[in-house]
Parts: sequence; C-alpha cells; structure tokens
Amino acid sequence: MKDLKYPARRGSSPGSGRGGARKGAGRPLGSTVASGAKVYAPTAEKAALLSLWKAEVGRQFPALVAAQLSAAQGVTHMQARDDAGRWQTVTDPAVMTERLNAGAEAYRLNAVAPSAPILKEVMDRMFGQSRGSLELDVSQSTTQLSDADLEAGLAELLEKLRGPNA
Repeated sequence: MKDLKYPARRGSSPGSGRGGARKGAGRPLGSTVASGAKVYAPTAEKAALLSLWKAEVGRQFPALVAAQLSAAQGVTHMQARDDAGRWQTVTDPAVMTERLNAGAEAYRLNAVAPSAPILKEVMDRMFGQSRGSLELDVSQSTTQLSDADLEAGLAELLEKLRGPNA
C-alpha cells in the first residue's frame, strides 16, 4: 500500500495537528459580562425581549389563568321559555334547576365547546403528567432463557408499549 503525503499548510510544521490550545486564543481570563465584556448583540436583544415578555405575562397572569380555565370549561347557556312564552337565556343555576324540574321546555347550548386538550394541559401543569403503567410477567430468570425466547419476549413487550392503536 502506498503512503499518501499531503502538502504542508502554510504556518504548520509536518506532523503538527490543528487541535489543542493556541497562544492568545479565547476570551482573556477574568473577563465576564459583569466586568464589562461585550455581549453578542442578538443575544442581548433576545435577553431583553425575554425579560419584557416575562414581565408582561407576570402582570397579566391571573387573567391568563382565568382565560385558560374558561377555555377548558367552555361556554354553556340555557334557553328556557318564561311565563309569557318567550325564550330567555338562563344563567342562574338555581333557576336552571327549577325550570328543568318543572318540566319546562329548555335547551342547553354550547357557544364554545369545552376543550379537553386545554383541560389536560391545566391538569398536567398542576399535578404533573400521568404515568403510564405496564404489566410485566417475570416468571423466569433471563439467564435461563435462550436468545430466541429473549427476542420473543422483547417483541411482546414492544407490542404492549405500542398499544392497541399502533
């Protein structure tokens, strides 16, 4: 086999690599952002925008939580006939119960359907994500199984993990 020789690069000696520490490279020791080192402009701009965003979300946090809960619940109205026979919107739960118990004609309308994904998001943020469980049958030691048995067991386990919809 023939050895290939590469032409030497200017400023490098034969056999010296390009890696390793180089004299004068990098930021001077002791220079930090706090000591006045310059920060890359896009990074500084992004940090400033993130700070503004967090401050604004902090100011509006109660309203944002209320809006998310409202979206999770949806908006439901009840229409029922009043004593004069006209349709009226009923919002008081006591009046709703009274009208329904009286057998009055009524309709329940969803102006905005409840959102299950938003409700799941709220619950996950409050309680953490639910953990999945998997039932395993460990009746034999793995040292007693052949390679074919181990492969079959692994295939069965993967099928269980994929679930019925896979």
